[in-house]
Amino acid sequence: MPSTKHSATVAGLILFGIAVFLYAVVVQVNLLFGTGIALSSFITAVLVYYGSTDRPTLVRAAIVVTLVYGVFTLQLPLAIIAACAVYLSAWLTGTDGPFNAPDTAIFPVAQATDEESKGHE
Repeated sequence: MPSTKHSATVAGLILFGIAVFLYAVVVQVNLLFGTGIALSSFITAVLVYYGSTDRPTLVRAAIVVTLVYGVFTLQLPLAIIAACAVYLSAWLTGTDGPFNAPDTAIFPVAQATDEESKGHE
């Protein structure tokens, strides 16, 4: 369900994406860079609009924006490394750190039922 309480944030992200795109195209004459930043800003706006600004949503948004930016700037290997660093830092600083249990709240993991786990023994 769309969130109406974050409409100012969403509008700001959309305006930021448009402004950076226009600046990159008109002033810097760099269409690829402007498109990557604008698309990343629009994806973040969509995630904030349909989600919320809680920690898992922001981590997912940072990972997606990093990967999209890496595709548009032709730096995908570095973007993958940066996305992994974002996920690992969220995992290390999460409530379920590495010494307790893995942080499955960001990317949920389906639990096996008793019948499924008995069949694999």
